[in-house]
Amino acid sequence: MRYESIVTDLPMLGDEHDNRHVLSTEAHHREAAAFMFQLPEHGLAGFLYPWVDNAGMAGAAACVFGPGLAVPVKERFGEVPVGSTMDFRAWDVKGMSMKIGAPHRTVDLAFAGEQVEIRCHYDAMHPPYAFGSHNNGCPSYYAQDRTEQHGRIQGELKLGGKQYALNGFMQRDHSWGARVWGLNQHYKWFHATTESAAVHFFEMQSFGKIVLRGYVAKEGRMAEIVSIEYDYTFDENMHQKTFDVVVRDSAGRSTTVNAVVFARFEYDVDPMILLKEGATTVTVDGSTGTGWCEFCWNKEYFEFARNHAQRFSAGASLTGGG
Repeated sequence: MRYESIVTDLPMLGDEHDNRHVLSTEAHHREAAAFMFQLPEHGLAGFLYPWVDNAGMAGAAACVFGPGLAVPVKERFGEVPVGSTMDFRAWDVKGMSMKIGAPHRTVDLAFAGEQVEIRCHYDAMHPPYAFGSHNNGCPSYYAQDRTEQHGRIQGELKLGGKQYALNGFMQRDHSWGARVWGLNQHYKWFHATTESAAVHFFEMQSFGKIVLRGYVAKEGRMAEIVSIEYDYTFDENMHQKTFDVVVRDSAGRSTTVNAVVFARFEYDVDPMILLKEGATTVTVDGSTGTGWCEFCWNKEYFEFARNHAQRFSAGASLTGGG
């Protein structure tokens, strides 16, 4: 699948939105990007995560985890004041740089920490999906807008005296505006990437409602997700192990995704919630690839529910809504 070969049914986002935005001075406003990569052949996965808040304080984090490591490696730079003229075409915060080439097409990334070094180039496989393109827009407590996109990665990872080639898929997101983590009682943030297909959905449970956003790009066409049906399994700590989903999109297509989590990590980013990260191998309509499956839990609910998960959650087949 190549960017130029994809016809999208969705409104296109202006190139200016791939750059840094002017944020409100209100509390909770921030801008962030996430770049996820998977190396199942080595039992490794990781992400790069640069951000800047409404006061111009910036930071960056990198994490590598999986069965190929005895313990996860996590490094963080920040908080560093950055001027208003520093944008994502030449972003440099201590040990991390991000340079956008063609907007929504290419990004060069580098992270130089004490334990992990990453240098890579990202090439998008399809146009970005903007949550704001949905009829009901982007949930305002989670962003003014956000984009999701899949692509290919070329580069290298240095870790523990070893060097690994980065030559596979990368999932990318970009958000700007308010981020009030605790208003999500629960969410599922899911990506699956193969050579012939890209699937993303974000299902949030907030204020008693289910909000669904996402897309499918395959067969030369990109369309919005209208419904999902899924089932999944947990381990003893209520961390997702498998995730099976059937996605239906606005082009009338049905897409089947089967995901197996091969690397797990708990990301504690906010006092109210806990993120359960899962890097996956996937099949999408029979085509193989990799992806990401992040579950967000309210901490109080999670601490209670995990004591009952093995008894009551097994075999539950669930239907997501819009």
